[in-house]
Amino acid sequence: MEDYFLDITYKNKTVRFRVVNPDAPLSQLMTNLRHAVGSDGRLIFDFPSIDQTGAPLDYFFGKEDPVVNEVRVLRPRIGKTDKKLKDYNVNNGDKLFLIPDPFPG
Repeated sequence: MEDYFLDITYKNKTVRFRVVNPDAPLSQLMTNLRHAVGSDGRLIFDFPSIDQTGAPLDYFFGKEDPVVNEVRVLRPRIGKTDKKLKDYNVNNGDKLFLIPDPFPG
């Protein structure tokens, strides 16, 4: 299987991230990204777990929709169905954004 990469952008930092299993659920890919370390041994992205107001934060992937020029959130689950990259037409080399989403405590 050929290497599968996504360019992930968060807070003006873009990292080329190798996806080991593009068929994994989005929730698993997010977990992997949260724990990914760079060549310097530090986490690639700093994911605060709470926002400035103290509300807990969750994170979603987002993909720009070129038709309407806005970023669409890729929900990791709809109903009881885990979603995958292909469900959102995300392909090797695409650019995704990390979107923090505060949720009520």
